[in-house]
Amino acid sequence: MPMNLTGKVGVVTGAGSGVGRATAIAMAECGVSVALIGRTEATLRETAASIESIGGRAQIVVADIGDEIAVQAAIAGILETFGGIDILICAAGVGLYGKIEDYSLSDWNETISTNLTGAFLLCREVVPSMREGGGGSIIAVGSGAGKQGYANLAAYSASKFGLIGLMESLAAEVGQDRIKVSTVLPGSILTEFASRRLEEKRKQRDEGRKYLEPEDVAGAILNLLSQSDRAWTQELNLWPF
Repeated sequence: MPMNLTGKVGVVTGAGSGVGRATAIAMAECGVSVALIGRTEATLRETAASIESIGGRAQIVVADIGDEIAVQAAIAGILETFGGIDILICAAGVGLYGKIEDYSLSDWNETISTNLTGAFLLCREVVPSMREGGGGSIIAVGSGAGKQGYANLAAYSASKFGLIGLMESLAAEVGQDRIKVSTVLPGSILTEFASRRLEEKRKQRDEGRKYLEPEDVAGAILNLLSQSDRAWTQELNLWPF
């Protein structure tokens, strides 16, 4: 049986696909009203339809989380609809392959903007509401590439290293306000990422390579949300088994 988080309000970025979508649906199954943030309305509507089909409540917010004004407007609209925010899941992410010597500044900026700046902007907007409400949970989806650099993934790795630092600093700032800040660091997930198509990954899995499913990451996030008020996990490493 799913845990009971009825009455909570959650915000999930990257909610149109992959880990964001799986997490939004899993939270709704536990009674959370979910605001779905993403750049593609059609995929957000698909997630919302899945949530509504199980009796859940979802709000669609089409926004680029790297845009300060868009984030401010998005959070203001969510607060107007729901009255508060208890949970923020930063699951949006992009990964653009390329050697540093050939990497374009536009690709660099897009990666940092989505993976790091977006998380900063969302946290900045959400924290005051959580503080006023007596606490909350902020969980960022990082990566093993946030602990080790990989060839052709410099921008992605830099953004994920930075995300860990951002979350650690935020945790030190808001812990006294009963706001838990955590980072989940998953290994390879069976989703489309950068130039690696889902079909390619499925073939690799058939050949013996191990992958997590998006639902595995969603499950880890729900475990963090279910911890007692006395417990806090700052960083969770999640690997395929």
